[in-house]
Amino acid sequence: MKIMGKIENIKRFLLEEPKSYLKRPKAKLQPILAKQGDSSINLDKLADVISPVALLEPLITVQSPKHWSQAVSNLSDQVDAILPMSIPAYPTEVWNSHPQPLIDRGLPIIFWPLMQYDEPDFWRWSASDFLRALGVQVHIAQNTRHGLLLLKSFALKRFLAQSKIVVFGEQNFPWNANAAGHLIKNSLGIDIIVKPISEIRGYYEKFSDQQVKSLWSKRKNRYIEKSVKPDQLKQAIRVYLSIRAILEDESAAAFGLNCFGDLIIKGGRDVPCLAQVLLREDSYVASCDGDFIAITTMMLITYFLDKTCMMSNMYPVQYVGALKDHFGNPLSPNVKKYPKAKWKNLARLAHCGFVGVVSPEMTPSGKTSLCDWGGTYEIKRDGLGCGLDGDLAREPITVAELCFDGQTLLLANAKVCETTRHKNMPHCESSGLLEFENLPGFVENISREHTAVVYGSHIEELKVLADILKLDCKIF
Repeated sequence: MKIMGKIENIKRFLLEEPKSYLKRPKAKLQPILAKQGDSSINLDKLADVISPVALLEPLITVQSPKHWSQAVSNLSDQVDAILPMSIPAYPTEVWNSHPQPLIDRGLPIIFWPLMQYDEPDFWRWSASDFLRALGVQVHIAQNTRHGLLLLKSFALKRFLAQSKIVVFGEQNFPWNANAAGHLIKNSLGIDIIVKPISEIRGYYEKFSDQQVKSLWSKRKNRYIEKSVKPDQLKQAIRVYLSIRAILEDESAAAFGLNCFGDLIIKGGRDVPCLAQVLLREDSYVASCDGDFIAITTMMLITYFLDKTCMMSNMYPVQYVGALKDHFGNPLSPNVKKYPKAKWKNLARLAHCGFVGVVSPEMTPSGKTSLCDWGGTYEIKRDGLGCGLDGDLAREPITVAELCFDGQTLLLANAKVCETTRHKNMPHCESSGLLEFENLPGFVENISREHTAVVYGSHIEELKVLADILKLDCKIF
């Protein structure tokens, strides 16, 4: 069925309620009233406003400086942030006279906006700068939307610190989890588990033909069986079932598999392309090539924005020689539609013969085609495997890329110009053409050719998240 309206407004497609380890928790916000009296914030109203993303803990009313110190130091480890509140009076609160408990406890604090006007409480400027100077993480919510983004960010921070990624295959690309996975662990708390591809294959016999047939009958309505062979489709479904079983055993939220550094070059065609999109329907995150940095980037997007994203190789079209060497054709845009003067901001998305692993909800038709695996210029297409072919919608997108240091997040505004069909190129049937606002700046800071893409402009939202996660966010 064709998707009506803008795809950027569509939430990710989920088959059923996600398992507990796949759900962003609700943040816990602790209100503390400076002293006995009427609060400047209606807590019942606030609890209702934040209920989609956070829970309001029972109010603590400060009785004395000693009580204040004890209350802050004894807060549960489940509390994500403190909500300081005043009684209507001049701001001579206990956190100004006795800031040490906040310094020692290390919890962030949020000064909520004036709810009646939905604007920041500028009387908090002084206290904020004062506490920040002393080492306290302070946020003045600019409006309710900003406050909710802060709470979602705190919740995602907790979620990531309890999450796992499984990557399969040899670690022989730069995204070597054995060598660099600790950088993500140190930054965000995510555990990265490396397993051989043989673990997936060890599950294949556990799933009967009847189980495969039954599962596909329930899931196939979002897919078009194009050139994929029946036996290869069955194999692709077994790959999905096997990876899902491993993820469930590990309580892991995401996976990737090193196809070109391990599976494909050894003759394997049990590629996990279909497994990726089916697992996204189960609320997992999945990326190509076992790139754990791209997977992490996609986790930030998926679990923060509640939107489906994808990753693919990004190729600036002005690099004519490099593209020709890689594809046997530079994939240059139509000069009449896209004059060369614009090429500096144009790039292609392409991976494994197609645009990339595009979920059905990211296509204008709401369906993704299943084809034989697309091959590469060097590794010829052989009619085996199950690849995915899906068009992109001509809409604004946000391009994101976390760097290997686990501390730098690149964000770029762009738009999809078209999905280009390349005739007589079986190793590149389709690619997406993107126009960036500032591709040269993005490339100057780029980490890898792997970029994550989500519909809509989400720079401001992701900037809030980056701030809470202590990431250096660079915008292009």
